[in-house]
Amino acid sequence: MGRGHYDAATQLAKSPPLFGPADHLAGIAAECVIKAMLLDFFGSKQDTPLGIPYSPAIRNNPAAPSKTQIEKARKASEHGHLPHVWDQLLLLANGHRGATVLAQIPQQNPFRESADEWDVAHRYRDSSQISDQRVKRHLTAARTVIAAYQQAK
Repeated sequence: MGRGHYDAATQLAKSPPLFGPADHLAGIAAECVIKAMLLDFFGSKQDTPLGIPYSPAIRNNPAAPSKTQIEKARKASEHGHLPHVWDQLLLLANGHRGATVLAQIPQQNPFRESADEWDVAHRYRDSSQISDQRVKRHLTAARTVIAAYQQAK
């Protein structure tokens, strides 16, 4: 569910620090836990041939019933990578579990910092471009969503 990625990220952030891999795994950990919450608590499904989780609530609500709008709704419903999937959690969390989750996680997406937005492709980045503060922010966010998931169970 992401705990293994989080544990690996915390080890990589220690001396000697490997900030690039640590930051990447912190994001992957948060992403995995968010997807688990969306699937376990908020009605998302994972029943397509590719196994990409998605929200039926978003998918079944295209703005207009044209082929283009249906395809846009399909794409918008897919739970891809951070930072987008964090925003989907904020949108879809509802009910008792939603209140539990939303009370514990930041409403401002920590992976969507304007000058330093997390991206899955940053795994190719030179580690010297990843700061200690960025890694700490992302590890804190991952730890927060892990705790929120545990609390909501």
